[in-house]
Order: sequence, then structure tokens, then C-alpha cells
Amino acid sequence: MAVLFVGLSTDEPDACEGWAKSNETQFAVICYSDEKDLHSFTRSISKSFFSFDNPEKSSALVSSRVDSIAERVISILDMYPPNLRFYIYLYPTRKEYEKAFMGIGALNIFEKVPLSLYLHKNKAIYVSLENITANIFAHEVAHAVINSYFPIPPPAAMQEILAQYVDKHLWDK
Repeated sequence: MAVLFVGLSTDEPDACEGWAKSNETQFAVICYSDEKDLHSFTRSISKSFFSFDNPEKSSALVSSRVDSIAERVISILDMYPPNLRFYIYLYPTRKEYEKAFMGIGALNIFEKVPLSLYLHKNKAIYVSLENITANIFAHEVAHAVINSYFPIPPPAAMQEILAQYVDKHLWDK
């Protein structure tokens, strides 16, 4: 079961404190509770289906997938933030994700609980494994890239337009 937390600060030495496991990639730190959650996330953000049994292979595969999507988003936006780093919190169920959403105080920002969420103050992407797809994940990564690229992030409406653009063109060549 995922941990409910309030107010992650990126200055904290261990942003995954309270989570059973973490996996570091070039751009992200993934916080999760169980290996099956990492497997599910990896499958959900992959364009094609694959299978793996080895946890070491799972770790390398998710790192590769997360970083390749981040690189694709960076390329689509033509924004190259020098120190892009964000956290990804994996919630196994929509119900756990919604509980965490309420706990981080995001309801005062959004009218309803979105399918996934990027919060700049935490530099974190929050996802429910029941809802995540490669396109939804790329959309949230776009928010991370945009917020890391600009010294003062653009207005939310502009960010949303750019994130939707990424979502639409993720698989274009």
C-alpha cells in the first residue's frame, strides 16, 4: 500500500521516505511500494507489450522507458532544461491516488481530481497505476520540463496547451 504524505520538499535528502522502494533514472526518482507496481508502470508507459521476470531487468527497463519519454518530451518542446529532475509517485489504485491528492492539498488548485498530476512545488508527478498511459505520463513530464526550463513558469493555461501538444505528438516521427 502506498504511503500518504503531505508536502514533499525537494530539499529533503530522501523524497521517497516512507515508500518501500525507489528507482533512480537519469531524470527521475520513482517511489513505489511493490515490484508489481513498477512492472505495471513500465508496461503502461510502453508502446508495445513486453514481459520480464528479473527485477534487475525491470529496474533497467523502467529507467530506460522513463528517460526515453522524457527525452522525447524535451525534443518535442525544444526545451532543454539543464538540471531536469523530478519525482514519480506510483499509487496502485485510483482510490489511493485520490487519498494522496487530498493529502497534498491539490484540491485547492484543481476543481476535481485529475487522472494524474504534476506539482511544481514538489517537482513531482503523481499517478494511479489504474489510469496511467504513455501519453498521460508524457503530458505530466511536459509540465516538469516546462517548469524546469523557465525561471518563472508560464501560466497554467499556456502550460496545458504545450502539454497537450506533447501528448498529441508523442509517437510522431
